[in-house]
Amino acid sequence: MNKRRGLGRLERACESLAYAPGDPEPLEAHRSALRSYFRRRVERPEDAEDFVQDVYLRVLAMGPEAEKVRSWRGFLLQAASNLLIDKHRRSEARMEKNHVAVAEDLLDQGTNDPERVLIGRDELHALSEALKTLSPVARDAFLLVRVEGLSHRDAAARLGIETKAVSRHIERSLARLGAMLAEPAR
Repeated sequence: MNKRRGLGRLERACESLAYAPGDPEPLEAHRSALRSYFRRRVERPEDAEDFVQDVYLRVLAMGPEAEKVRSWRGFLLQAASNLLIDKHRRSEARMEKNHVAVAEDLLDQGTNDPERVLIGRDELHALSEALKTLSPVARDAFLLVRVEGLSHRDAAARLGIETKAVSRHIERSLARLGAMLAEPAR
């Protein structure tokens, strides 16, 4: 099996640059120094390896100019420093520090889809029409408990009826509304 088969294009390119022309010092020998450099300077140390890869990409982009490098360690650390400066400039230009994460519950979960809005309006209209078929006391009891969140006791006090009567009105209302809303629209 070919050892190089699992390597990505970047790793193979870096492997081919292991010995830079004119310099016997392998680039790979500086990987740990670069990783340490980035771990000390970036917010998330786990991103250090990504920054090392970015530095290697900059070396690859040099092409034949790489032959002019005398000290790979110094060059790589300077490239790392420049990379961090560029990252800082980009984040300042984008004002990343001023970004506020949107709460998960505020994100659109498809609720603003025009089709979903139309279906919701139809369902609301059907519920409104079904509520109109209830007696005024049953409708008020249902709305106080199920919509406003009052307890059966509080709804009974507000309506001037017994708690048990509120429970019966809600049971019957739920059964009636369920049956009416389950019927296909005509």
